[in-house]
Amino acid sequence: MTDIQILETVTFRLNDGVSDAEFMTVARGLDGYLDRCEGLCARTLSCDETGLWREDYVWANEAAAKSADAGFMAAPEAQAFMALVTRESVNMAHAQVALTRHVTDMVA
Repeated sequence: MTDIQILETVTFRLNDGVSDAEFMTVARGLDGYLDRCEGLCARTLSCDETGLWREDYVWANEAAAKSADAGFMAAPEAQAFMALVTRESVNMAHAQVALTRHVTDMVA
């Protein structure tokens, strides 16, 4: 079952005083680390009306997800990212992807 994609979901809040614009600059910089990770299929980042951020990663398999997690805190890009995040608010979960549908053409 090592060929099953893994969805990693991380929710968090920003530290007081961190602007969305400041955070987005650093969040884009995290791509430097992610580009060095094998098996990343997709990344999305969103924020709800309460200020709860949600980041979803789709990894090719469990080994890729675990490898990326293992090296995360050592990466300078991740350290800059986490410096803006309230650590106590971080919640991370992994789940096997059961269904994926990509829609490329929208019908009006």
